Amino acid sequence: MVDDPDKRQHPRHEIPLEGTLRSGGNQAPCMVRNLSAGGALLEVDLPLRPGHLITVDIPEIGAHNARVVRVIWKFAAVALEDGEKEIEGFIVEWMENEGKDA
Repeated sequence: MVDDPDKRQHPRHEIPLEGTLRSGGNQAPCMVRNLSAGGALLEVDLPLRPGHLITVDIPEIGAHNARVVRVIWKFAAVALEDGEKEIEGFIVEWMENEGKDA
């Protein structure tokens, strides 16, 4: 049996959001490429390494602590360490309203 690399505790959703990433004394704008209640894929021009503790501030959902899990070029996969219920609620609301303005 082959392991499914996409088995995750929470489903990911392509929800484009702009935010700010803070790591130590550094701060940089970031783009959320996908989001789940437990993590996100961020595009950022700040050098990060797995294990880094960061804060991701997204106006629609607030500031949340995260740990960098994986980095490939300018993309960082992060595990969110707080706000799971709040983020899950935002995702549900976003999905319910997606496309209504189109």
